[in-house]
Amino acid sequence: MSESMELLSLFESDGRMNKFQNLFKQLIYVLLEENIEYVIVGTVAYSEYAPSRATTNINFMVSESDYCKLESALKQNNIDFIWNAYQQFIIAIKDDSGETKKYPLELSFQSTPKGFALNQPISKEIFGMVDVPVASPEVLVALWCLAVSKAYSKSYYDAQMFIKLQLADVDRCAAVIDSLQESDADKVLRSILTGNAMHVDKIDMDEVLIMPSELIQTHEEIERAKAHRYNASQERRRQLHEGIKQVK
Repeated sequence: MSESMELLSLFESDGRMNKFQNLFKQLIYVLLEENIEYVIVGTVAYSEYAPSRATTNINFMVSESDYCKLESALKQNNIDFIWNAYQQFIIAIKDDSGETKKYPLELSFQSTPKGFALNQPISKEIFGMVDVPVASPEVLVALWCLAVSKAYSKSYYDAQMFIKLQLADVDRCAAVIDSLQESDADKVLRSILTGNAMHVDKIDMDEVLIMPSELIQTHEEIERAKAHRYNASQERRRQLHEGIKQVK
């Protein structure tokens, strides 16, 4: 059992946990029977590679071409779901009284971005189910960069963490981002690599489009850019000091 699943086990005293595990297993079987391509993303995937986070949700990402098939499969198997504002299928686990609680246990499904392929997932064991495909670190970084480019700023720090801890290969991240259509995700990745944006609101999304071949900088180039920024700030400080002396 992964660490993220151990965090979910905190709900074992809650009668919903058995239902949650059983429904997860049922969904895996349905996906296999219907030959629906998917990977696990979100916090559960994050926790497979980085320090674990508590979660009450398992997120599936399904191939865009299989999304309609998924809806039909859920209905055929009498699995209740709702659509949320982001066009995701949400399956909430209810307690014995038929009510959802303040912190619902949920399984959610979302479609892959346009032009995105679920390449080279990594097999993990979740709730005793072996060979569950989990998105690779590079795919996760690409998805987070895409989310940031669409104003979901929280994902910036997830992508930044994976790059900083060298959990994801930068070249492969860039290759995945290159497959995304009509996206500014490459600009977000570049801001992480260069350190030009310490905060999300400082990313210039209106700059000239950066081609993937220009995205990767060597460590030496990054350090040189940092030194340039430091020297420029020191020069501004010197000029300010000289201006104050002249006023006096």
